Amino acid sequence: MSMSKIQEESFDLHEDVIVKILCRLPVKSLIRFTCVSKRWRSIIISDPQFGKSHLQVASQQGTLCRKVLISIYPTIKTIPGQIPYPFEDDMPWLPSRFQSLEGYSSVSNLTFPLEEKSQRVMASCNGLVLLGESYKSYFKNLSIWNPSTGFFRKIPSPSFGCEMTKSTEKKKDRNFLYYGFGQVSATDDYKLVFVKTALGDFDDVHVFSVRANVWKVIISPFSLAGWNDGRGTLSNGAIHWVNYPIDGKMDPTMVAFDLAEDKFRQVPFPVFDQSEDDMDVRFLKSQVLLGGCLGVWSRDILDRSEIWVMREYGVPESWVKLSRFSRDDLPDGFTSCRWEPSFVTEGGTVMIKRLDKKELVWIECRQEENPVCSAQYRIEEFQEFPGVILDATVYDETLVSLPE
Repeated sequence: MSMSKIQEESFDLHEDVIVKILCRLPVKSLIRFTCVSKRWRSIIISDPQFGKSHLQVASQQGTLCRKVLISIYPTIKTIPGQIPYPFEDDMPWLPSRFQSLEGYSSVSNLTFPLEEKSQRVMASCNGLVLLGESYKSYFKNLSIWNPSTGFFRKIPSPSFGCEMTKSTEKKKDRNFLYYGFGQVSATDDYKLVFVKTALGDFDDVHVFSVRANVWKVIISPFSLAGWNDGRGTLSNGAIHWVNYPIDGKMDPTMVAFDLAEDKFRQVPFPVFDQSEDDMDVRFLKSQVLLGGCLGVWSRDILDRSEIWVMREYGVPESWVKLSRFSRDDLPDGFTSCRWEPSFVTEGGTVMIKRLDKKELVWIECRQEENPVCSAQYRIEEFQEFPGVILDATVYDETLVSLPE
């Protein structure tokens, strides 16, 4: 038998066997294998079922590679000593730039399909990143992007988009927007949620189903009129926001929107440590630990922070405090800068954005010890440009795509 015949028979495997083998390989290797043949490229890059199967295997085996998507939003208009507000209507924003950070120093530049647009990263889920162009306290030109494969799909705007832009052009007041993005695993669907606040009234909730490619509108049972970070936190199949009552007479609450049932519910907060001087004015922000548990970051008026995690979702007694520290406990340089946490790990590692320094810092926060800086990454090329906003979002390296 000739050598060519032996090689031909040796590699004559059924496609389902090949697919099962490929599902167990890392994304980096599979991206390289797309040059083997047109068929392999089609399977690896364009087959939604293969991307889904690969994600399931990687999740079960614990081999998902988590990266940080660094978003750089530059502007040509700056005010000395001030960081631009990301939703400033009259700010001439330049096209956004994106980088992928693996570990603490391995960085690669990413190419976004809409290079001429100033796009904001809104959320991520299973390696898919939701983006939109901020305009008049609203997001237009919505899209879903997989930075690992280049998959890109435009999302139609909700019906209230034109109403908000027209109303804000006539008025100076802002309509604040809550938003979130996540998967409904039972139906293999992804949903985008916009909550359009209405002072003194019930809110309109606009929900987009990627599978059905349609928006629907439901009414919230209460108003999310209190201002806070509009970006929701995805955990246990629901999007979470912190809501501050506008009259100040009630305590803040955490509100969850169940993506499968399209219903709201309230999630109890932990019992925070009482301030010794009875000043219990707090800034609260929902977080999600890299293990998937719901968390919350609390910072009081004296810059003392607590990070809590809900070990068993929906059970108030399962809240556990991971760490507590003050600004003075942080390493040198934090006392005079603006910062906020981007994510927290189960082991107590916190990645912090230092907004004015345009850098990311990893802090080890143990229960009874002062925080220790373990690593940092600075975007050197933009240090001399004050009109730049830095953002960082954790995403999984996957092959997930969505059918048209």
